[in-house]
Amino acid sequence: MLNGRILDTGKILVPTLQWYISHSCNLTCTNCSNLNNFAISGHNTYDDTIAKNWANKLHVNDFCIIGGEPFTNNDLNTWALGLRKHFTCRDFRIVTNGTLLKKFAQDIPKWIENGITIEVSLHSENHFERAFADIDEILQGKYTRTTKQQLQDSGCINHIACGYKDAIMVDNFPAFVINYKTKFYPWGVRGVKDNVWQFYDSDKELAHSNCWHKDTPYIYEGKMYKCGTMVGAKGFVQKYKVRDKDKELVDAYKPIDIMSNNLAEQIQDLNNSIPQCTLCPNNSKTLQKIQLDKKKILP
Repeated sequence: MLNGRILDTGKILVPTLQWYISHSCNLTCTNCSNLNNFAISGHNTYDDTIAKNWANKLHVNDFCIIGGEPFTNNDLNTWALGLRKHFTCRDFRIVTNGTLLKKFAQDIPKWIENGITIEVSLHSENHFERAFADIDEILQGKYTRTTKQQLQDSGCINHIACGYKDAIMVDNFPAFVINYKTKFYPWGVRGVKDNVWQFYDSDKELAHSNCWHKDTPYIYEGKMYKCGTMVGAKGFVQKYKVRDKDKELVDAYKPIDIMSNNLAEQIQDLNNSIPQCTLCPNNSKTLQKIQLDKKKILP
């Protein structure tokens, strides 16, 4: 299913949508696709009008609240319940690294009651042990633990779209899904020379064809971006010195405004490559293993 198709309901189909609420992250994962490992900090507060306006326009199957690390945003509870009120899709998740779950321990049960799944992306065995201990405490032991394969074999809930392996079920609902993400694509900026950061110089069509999130638009500050890399790049070129040609290309990118007269056509264009795709690597199939440790967890 491609972005931009108009359904019988009159809504515009966006199969997978990420709503980006925070640049800040308490981890520094090398090759973060959103460039959050470069300390591009900042949080957004919830705006119900913006959320309602987009929900009235879009039909979304797979919806995620994402960052940065969403749990660093003190307004997360308002974001979660507000967006869930307007987006009634079956697959609704908050994506987190799982290190700050206890910060919203009092709110998580309410999220689960409202059909919000928490996707925990784990990067090491120690990381998992810490997160699972917090989950156990938050749920007070009232859950069952299973695997995605077992859920699919049983014909039970299998609609969660992410690449998780384990699920923690509360009343037959996947309250948490666990994604063991120990490998990252070689994303972000290519390197630095003479204090000037450089993006890639790729063939845009090849980079686009190999991109794992080419069909996953982001909404940030009320506007729709083709991908999270463009969201992060906008902040990156404001904070760091980059090559003139890279900055010009990033600054030239214009996200989609919901008030556009040709909104469906612009969203359809998200299926295609853009000039800024040249900033990303050609070959996203080459994986680099990243092991997180305490030194990479910021205070």
